[in-house]
Amino acid sequence: MNKPLLSAMHKLWLFSVLNSVLSVLVLSDESTTLFPTNLMKHETKWLVKALEQAHYNKVSIESLDAATFLDRYLEKLDKQKLYFKKAEVEAIKSKFSPTLIALFQQGNLFPGFEIYNQYKSLSLQRMDWALDYLDDIPDLHSKQKYYSDRTEMDWEKTDSHLEETWKKLITSEFLNETLSQLDLNSSSPIEEDGYPDLLEESREILVKRYKRWKKNIMEFESGDVQELYLTTFTQMFDPHTTFMNIKEKEKFDQAMNNEFVGIGAVLSDVDGYCTIKELLPGGPAEASRELEPEDIILKVAQSEGSFVDVVDMKLSKIVDLIKGPKDTLVRLEIRPGSNPKTSKVVGIVRDKIKLTANLASGKVFEVRHNESVRMLGVVELPSFYGSTGDGHKATDDVEEIIEKFKKNEVEGIVLDLRRNGGGYLSEAVNLAGLFISRGPVVQVKSTDGNIRKKFDFDPKLSWNGPLAILVSRFSASASEIVAGALQNHKRAIIIGDPSTHGKGTVQSLIQMNLPFNFFSDHNKKSAAKITIQKYYLPSGKSTQISGVDSDISMPTINVFRPIGESDLEYALECDSIPPVKFRRPPQEFSYKDSTLLQLSKNSMERQSSLEEFSYLNESVNWFQEKQQEKSETLNLEERIKLKHLNNDKNDLLNEKFDNLSTKSFKEKDVILEIVKEQNAKSILARGDEELETDHTTSEFKKSESLDIRLHESLRIVSDWIFIRNENELSQSTNPMDKEI
Repeated sequence: MNKPLLSAMHKLWLFSVLNSVLSVLVLSDESTTLFPTNLMKHETKWLVKALEQAHYNKVSIESLDAATFLDRYLEKLDKQKLYFKKAEVEAIKSKFSPTLIALFQQGNLFPGFEIYNQYKSLSLQRMDWALDYLDDIPDLHSKQKYYSDRTEMDWEKTDSHLEETWKKLITSEFLNETLSQLDLNSSSPIEEDGYPDLLEESREILVKRYKRWKKNIMEFESGDVQELYLTTFTQMFDPHTTFMNIKEKEKFDQAMNNEFVGIGAVLSDVDGYCTIKELLPGGPAEASRELEPEDIILKVAQSEGSFVDVVDMKLSKIVDLIKGPKDTLVRLEIRPGSNPKTSKVVGIVRDKIKLTANLASGKVFEVRHNESVRMLGVVELPSFYGSTGDGHKATDDVEEIIEKFKKNEVEGIVLDLRRNGGGYLSEAVNLAGLFISRGPVVQVKSTDGNIRKKFDFDPKLSWNGPLAILVSRFSASASEIVAGALQNHKRAIIIGDPSTHGKGTVQSLIQMNLPFNFFSDHNKKSAAKITIQKYYLPSGKSTQISGVDSDISMPTINVFRPIGESDLEYALECDSIPPVKFRRPPQEFSYKDSTLLQLSKNSMERQSSLEEFSYLNESVNWFQEKQQEKSETLNLEERIKLKHLNNDKNDLLNEKFDNLSTKSFKEKDVILEIVKEQNAKSILARGDEELETDHTTSEFKKSESLDIRLHESLRIVSDWIFIRNENELSQSTNPMDKEI
């Protein structure tokens, strides 16, 4: 009796679904509509379970605020609020909020893809509108203003309001292009009628830009939508928990291990052509002697297979074609940059490429200060990289550089972590151990409240002398562990921005493990980087939010930029745990509070009197002043006047900075053996007969520009050595007056 009713309801439901599909196809051409795959369903269900089981906060998907999540996803798609209108946003939230959590639990990504397809349709329509609008030159004499940062503004309510916003945006961009081409040093007045060619060139530049923008939108793939949607989801629980599809996982592994398998070339998309921008030293591409920068790749073939035309192909797809297993052949049809009327086929055997540009590097400085000359070493470490195989590790490389410093008789070291955003926790512990014989480095608290203390047990000391760590607001995670631990041990003085980034959480990369391996390559799986722990310094203090405070700070624009953990939404809170009780071995080098006080006083005196700090303060004030400007005029004459003022100010600052170059200390490079080997291969590949064999014995030379913060750090270390020597002299003359 119920069967006919069920059948009728099923037909009604099927008709409704078909009608919805047809309506979607009317709005957006089927060839451009993106859909989730069956694998994505299983990945999403796995991600939800992984989050609920592993995340530090013991998250439950039931706690997700669906409306807020949809706001965040829409902001990622349309951050400047240039495509969606308010009613469309409200309709999306009303439609998907009630069922969003259930759909996530089912692995259903339908909301993310439908919203993206709507965004794609709106953005492509807007690109076409913008290209039509650029048929004519915009009005350059308007009295209106354009607010370039619309992130905090509300969505526009009507098409006419949104259209007006776009007209202002295009006019602003048109003015920017025009001003960049004008000779503002000329004293003659600038009249619009006097430079029609210049205005036409600005128009053509914008037309190309919007066509390229449209092309980028068209090239967005289903995997890109999945990654964007699921990462928005994970970052609702904390800003460092992310989903990585197979491609993003491969990029992550490459960055952490500083190596990949390929031909060793940096590629770029130039007007639809895949162009070689750089050949990596010692790589197969350079060794072939067949490729040069600015060569264009037209076609790609695997071994003896057929060629695939890659002109106008998405760059990431071309990279996928060129990459492949080690010791396999890839063939490229090339249009040489030196002779673009010809073409040739080049065969290259793929090999493992070491990204030596991202490894630790060293310099020895000849520091003339306090009427003395001292050799001081600087190690720049871009990340705490590591490898599960025979690849390079940060600790090993820094130790190698320190040994080379000793051969150069350095008396003090600066560890430069200003651009170091973190890396492997194990490398942070091991690297801190280079400067202490034993002791705690970090405490790690898990979601169950269990606290593990990580010690350095290796008694070996690579460096037992004055050590400064140079940091910035960009120094994060593992950098903060090392800086904070060595500060707790009174082993290093922290110098730089007032505080570091403030990331005190630990993430674990959890690889997807599903019984559905037939969906993808067995060795290539997506993953989730999930926050599973918080770390604390030996003192029990958390660096979360607050970061590591510098002992001696310098003026910086970074305090006015939203780049710290405190600027991120859903960041975990800062707290503390009991300290680790430990005693420093008496033979280890450490500083006294009185020494630090004197070093800080000396530095503050220099910062209040020296020319470079006058320049630095002026630059910081100028940045702050420009940052407070929220709108820009759409009037050409007013923009020209403003451009003159800005140029004059920038020229003055640049002139002051250039004049400071004479103050820089002489320096010479200290190079890792792996880098020397790759340089040697590179020189041989180019056919050069002369080869420099030992860069550590090169001559000292002055840098072309002054690194003010590094320069001051070297003076602080020089002061430190001076004070230490004075104390030792005092102790030798008065044995009863002994201090440690």
